[in-house]
Amino acid sequence: MSTPILHHYNESPYAEKIRTLLGYKGLRWRSVIVPRIAPKPDLVALTGGYRKVPVLQLGADLYCDTRLIAQELERLAPTPAATTAPASWNDVVEHWVDVNLFGKAVAYTFGVAVDHFDDAFLADRAALRGAPLDRAALKASVPLAAQELATQVAWVEQGLAGGASFVNGTQPGSGDFTLYSTLWFARNGRFDFSRFPATQAWMERLRAFGHGEREDLSADEAIALAAAATPAALPDPVSDQRDPSGLTLGDAVSITPELLGHGTTVTGTLARLDAQRITVALDTERAGRVHVHFPRLGYRVRKAVQA
Repeated sequence: MSTPILHHYNESPYAEKIRTLLGYKGLRWRSVIVPRIAPKPDLVALTGGYRKVPVLQLGADLYCDTRLIAQELERLAPTPAATTAPASWNDVVEHWVDVNLFGKAVAYTFGVAVDHFDDAFLADRAALRGAPLDRAALKASVPLAAQELATQVAWVEQGLAGGASFVNGTQPGSGDFTLYSTLWFARNGRFDFSRFPATQAWMERLRAFGHGEREDLSADEAIALAAAATPAALPDPVSDQRDPSGLTLGDAVSITPELLGHGTTVTGTLARLDAQRITVALDTERAGRVHVHFPRLGYRVRKAVQA
């Protein structure tokens, strides 16, 4: 198995999800630290423009979005498992966290810490949102954000108070890691969890997994590894299944995240498209031919506009 390379920065809650999953699986991995704000020239040299973290690199294959990264790690290291039968609550928990709880945690944490952020950081996050961030408004939002966050953490507390070790049951599932990273971020923002003892104990169980065996790697070394590798073979396309987008393999396409996606469009040749994944092939200046992979859910794929 190729040693996974994680492009991330230490304060990222999304990256904490994957670091904790790597710890749970006991994996050795390589760490490339990415700047917290743009420009991120080394990362976009690999991804063709995608600048959000984390990104998982396996040779000349780059995996974007934590849901897809988690699926890839599950494929590489299926034991111990972090998935369950389709009837589990993992997908529901992940969706709730991503579209609801995470925003509350960000509003609270940013409001509490806003005086520690410089103008460049706020401008970068505003560019990702496609909307301005005002210091006074962030501070003013803290009381309501704290109330909303506490209300939703109380739901988690109620679910765990019955004695379950994890949201997923007797072992952690993908929903546990997604929820943990968001509450980890809120805790770093000094949210008080003392009223929620079952949730605190659950967080400690997740924290105890650690981050696996981490080895530092430079961005130049990671790019050189991609340049020396060949993208993994893709599954044969299903010839009798036409995608509802009307796109076909070989089309020039652009991929943009639906949330926090401003300035992160990737344009390449469509190499895979099905209900689960989108893959584009890129010929990059520094890394040669790479495949960049995205989950289908949460990303818009369109035919690229020809210049």
